[in-house]
Amino acid sequence: MANNLEFTRIKAVALDFDGVMANLDLDWKVAIRQASEIAGYDIKSLITFYEKCFGTPLFQEISAKMEKLEMQALKTSPILPQVKETVEKLVERKADLYIVSMQSYLVIKTFLDQNGLAGYFKEIVTREKCPDKKAQVEYVLKTYNVNPSQLLLIDDSKRNIALCSELGISCFHFQNRVQFFRNDIAAKDLWSKVLSLLDCKSKSPKTKVAKLKSKKV
Repeated sequence: MANNLEFTRIKAVALDFDGVMANLDLDWKVAIRQASEIAGYDIKSLITFYEKCFGTPLFQEISAKMEKLEMQALKTSPILPQVKETVEKLVERKADLYIVSMQSYLVIKTFLDQNGLAGYFKEIVTREKCPDKKAQVEYVLKTYNVNPSQLLLIDDSKRNIALCSELGISCFHFQNRVQFFRNDIAAKDLWSKVLSLLDCKSKSPKTKVAKLKSKKV
């Protein structure tokens, strides 16, 4: 019997921002408290708030407030080790790159401009366009006609990995990010493993979820 499994290579990579490209120097408890004051009720999570209130005037008001906090935090949030080098190597491998993030467009565009990365990404998909990470990935798949088996998501959230893996994409889960990224050698090792996924053939439509733990430093 002939083997009818289709083997594909990763041709597109979607990167999360906070926790992957940078660690925003922002006290999220303070941010949530300020968002709650604007809303007039207790907001438990900005992520769930964005999902439920997307497109409403309240969403716009709180998103604008969070953008101010994020822009301030960006001033003390440098690019993480090996990110720029990896982005350049991904482009050399002819991968199409996207950013999918629940930060604002202005925050990420500013970061890319500051670090000389603005020209490497086909699109920045943020909370202004889609209410959650799964919707952002779906947007990339549909807008750019990407085969799910050829898209790799790099994200530090278990929740995002679980939800987005339902789309049939490959996922790479960053773990122990704060401790990990203090070590440039460990960062280089992990990003090398990310790059190796682009050199491997995978069976479609199965999804690979890569979970690599960082070394203690």
